[in-house]
Amino acid sequence: MGKVLGKKRLYEFLEKVSKGADLIAPVKTDTLRFGIIKDFNDICLEGRPLFPLKKFFSPAKQDLFRLNLGEKDEPFKEEKIMIKPRVIFGGRLCDFNGLLKLDKLFLSEEFQDDYYKEAREKTLLIGINCDPPPSKYCFCESMDLEKYYDLFFHDMGDKYYIESGSAKGQALIMDLEDYDFLMPNIHCEKKLVRKELAQHYEDPAWEQENEKCLSCGKCTSHCTTCLCFDMLDEMQANLKNGKRSKEWDSCQFENFTLVAGGLVFRKERLPRFKHRIYHKLQYFREKFGMDMCTGCGRCIEACPRLIDFTEVINKFK
Repeated sequence: MGKVLGKKRLYEFLEKVSKGADLIAPVKTDTLRFGIIKDFNDICLEGRPLFPLKKFFSPAKQDLFRLNLGEKDEPFKEEKIMIKPRVIFGGRLCDFNGLLKLDKLFLSEEFQDDYYKEAREKTLLIGINCDPPPSKYCFCESMDLEKYYDLFFHDMGDKYYIESGSAKGQALIMDLEDYDFLMPNIHCEKKLVRKELAQHYEDPAWEQENEKCLSCGKCTSHCTTCLCFDMLDEMQANLKNGKRSKEWDSCQFENFTLVAGGLVFRKERLPRFKHRIYHKLQYFREKFGMDMCTGCGRCIEACPRLIDFTEVINKFK
């Protein structure tokens, strides 16, 4: 049993649930992207934003602390960024499953990222269904996605059917009309044929798509779950003042595996090309029991050469 909300009341509902918080939703600018909403009329639910949600939980560049050796009492000062409560509306299931994977990384017992943790705790997730798929590059039906949200909207023409996925979400729709609705079982063709990648590392099918690769890193910057980063230390000429910052990095860059002495572990492009896909579909699964990829298709859409790694895997014998 879910709830129902007339489309004419959508803005009223969003205003209520986002009171005192930033409302983040898809907006049409140079392309469709998630942004902070100032006017409800700017919300665009037609299509899937090209850029994912991860920047709201881990900025592309973030100062961690500043160094002042002239300050005896406090030579190291942590850079604290204030995070406002936010409501994300219009995310797709692939977007929110991306956060599920990142939660495994940054909220684990082994390691917790304080900024990421606070951002997640202050964020309400309200998703919307995909029917039909918003992009020809999507292959989420191949990835066994989970229901991971606070509220989820299903478009029914003049109204939305709303499912709750958490106690926090349920509390927000208690006053809405009950609605008994049997969700149709929508069949979408699976684009990716699942295979044991460990058996195919030397398969010649890798080479064909690898030859197209420019190592530009757009596949990782647009990915919902790629959050590899580098630590940068900057010192001023007086050697007393400086800062440490964290910046997004990419496993597709040659210097990603550069270590002291000038050794680069994945200098050639082919092992870098393979590594991203093995991380998504094998290494992450071995540790967390699920794929890291959500099938959003952004890596394909953003690629200048439209490289589709599902085509590589489907060619494996």
